Amino acid sequence: MPVSERPLLTHVRASARAVLEHNARHGQTPDGIRFAYTRPDNIKYPDQFYWDSCLIALAWSQLDPARARAELRTLAAAMDPSGHLGHTIFWSGRVRLARLPGYNVHRRNDRSTATIQPPLLGAAWADVAERSPDAAGFRADGLRIVRRHLDWLDRTRAEDDGLIGILQPDETGLDATPTYDRVLGWRAHPYPGFVALVHANRRRGFSYRRARAEGAFTAIDPLVNTAWALSWYGLARLGDPEAGERAEQIVAALEARLWDEGRGMCFAEGPDGTRLPVATWAGLAPLALPGLSPNVAARLIDEQLLNPARFWLAWPVPSTSAQEPSFRPGDTGWPIRRYWRGPTWPFTWWFVHRGLRLHGREETARRLALRVAELIAREGMREYYNPITGRGLGAGHFAVSAIALELLAAPEA
Repeated sequence: MPVSERPLLTHVRASARAVLEHNARHGQTPDGIRFAYTRPDNIKYPDQFYWDSCLIALAWSQLDPARARAELRTLAAAMDPSGHLGHTIFWSGRVRLARLPGYNVHRRNDRSTATIQPPLLGAAWADVAERSPDAAGFRADGLRIVRRHLDWLDRTRAEDDGLIGILQPDETGLDATPTYDRVLGWRAHPYPGFVALVHANRRRGFSYRRARAEGAFTAIDPLVNTAWALSWYGLARLGDPEAGERAEQIVAALEARLWDEGRGMCFAEGPDGTRLPVATWAGLAPLALPGLSPNVAARLIDEQLLNPARFWLAWPVPSTSAQEPSFRPGDTGWPIRRYWRGPTWPFTWWFVHRGLRLHGREETARRLALRVAELIAREGMREYYNPITGRGLGAGHFAVSAIALELLAAPEA
């Protein structure tokens, strides 16, 4: 980074450390499990969330690799013997009673939800391991833990081509994404019918196989499968000799099934096998995949990401294309917000920046990193931002925004 930009980097590093320290939580459960994790927000999100923690661990690894390792070990401590790892872990106590009807648990005393989030554990563990050369056993433990988790997803979620499916839109991490509005209708998140969807899946034991067999809602999502492939690549870096080939197979299946050649975008597939042509940032997430075809990567970047009418707005990357009828740049909905319908969220930065660098767009990656740094310097570590005005929205001390450190740590930034 040029000398003139170093104060900006210094400010972001200080802000990131402050929010991570502010949201850190340590303790021990009544049954003796020690934990050390970082809340996304102390008030709004007091629990540990799967993909939040993966990105938070990457941010910690730029400041204190030991804290990054503790973050991932705590996440792994919530994994059950089968390999299932829920999207929310309740170290703080039981699910709040008011939230129980619409929460993805079997019973109120469950330690974690029965549903998933984008399975980034393998990718995060491998990156942290590479930044922790003196951490005895961390790499070996990751090899065992990540393999068990991926094997569970393979058994319970994988289709014949190797892609994994979701039971509910919130399993994408994007909650009320407009992608599934048409197929879910009144059951879309967070409408009252979403509770009926949760209850139906609870009756099925949150079994993807049962939902598929009964013709219930399921989908194949590009973001979830990007994370799935990245974790197999991560497992290969941790030392599994077969994982790299599996990752390549998943990338090939993703392109074959979710890439729309005519529109130049990746789209989700609905329960009846039809493509759902709603342009959200989930369709850009495959850029982070090393095995993505150069033609697909180039079109995603040039026709979608860098298009100022779609995703390259003043403060990128919006969660939904600005050309979609569902695009809303600010808060949407009252009294219940419908998230991920336009604002820029920090989760997008890591995937897109990683993809730009991976596919040789170093200067664009640098521009994105600087824009993110300017946004944080102006608005602070917020949960999400208006992509047109830059106004910070949602939680005011959002730890995932510290992922900006990953962008700014790149040599070209």
